[in-house]
Amino acid sequence: MASEQAAWKPIVSSLARPEWSVALTANDAVEQVERQWRRLVHERGLASGDGTLLISLTRQDDDGGWVVVRLPDGPLVLDALGPNPGEPEFVAMSLVGDVVCGVTAEEYELWVVCARLD
Repeated sequence: MASEQAAWKPIVSSLARPEWSVALTANDAVEQVERQWRRLVHERGLASGDGTLLISLTRQDDDGGWVVVRLPDGPLVLDALGPNPGEPEFVAMSLVGDVVCGVTAEEYELWVVCARLD
């Protein structure tokens, strides 16, 4: 399994490009991010058959440990997954450890970035 540092690296790299983004000033920015992140998690195969995946709530420079979570049927409240209200920042990884999909606040936007770990 990849370390948190390895999982965060493609998400916060200066070369990272979002799969999807929204302006931080949008009224429903966090809700939009949740819907698009969830869509990408399923499209990229991060969630196991029962919806389980790994989440890192720390930054790439501090290995705080992966948390195993199961996605609920309904929307997640992503505001709690970041250092500032309205700015979620986290990385999800498949249980196999081969794909990551993270959310970051970048200057004026929220980004969803996905990558394969090879």
